[in-house]
Amino acid sequence: MIIKIKKIKLTIFAPDPEKKLSNGLDYNLTIDDNGSIIDALSILDKIIYENPEKSIFPIYKGLIHSYLQLIWDAEENAIYDDCAVNAYGPNKEFIPLHEDINFNLYPDSEITIAVHAD
Repeated sequence: MIIKIKKIKLTIFAPDPEKKLSNGLDYNLTIDDNGSIIDALSILDKIIYENPEKSIFPIYKGLIHSYLQLIWDAEENAIYDDCAVNAYGPNKEFIPLHEDINFNLYPDSEITIAVHAD
């Protein structure tokens, strides 16, 4: 069985007192070919947990311990409303992640998430 993969670029910004995300952090990730933003965030969290020296967590008074926790509302299966998302495929195709969290990301997608953007 051949597993296809794709690469995406994910940038995350957040205004935080500790200044860990204020300037934004860029990540180049490899996910399964049928992967969504949830898969991408899960892989990013796994990388961070395996390399704690690269971790920005915990943040927000020690309450937030992962990117999934910061961005994804698991009960609603949605990106939190206070997160602004700009997501585009390689040919500038808009990716509607707020409307469809399970959207199959395009290879070479570029996604920017600004947390607490309200």
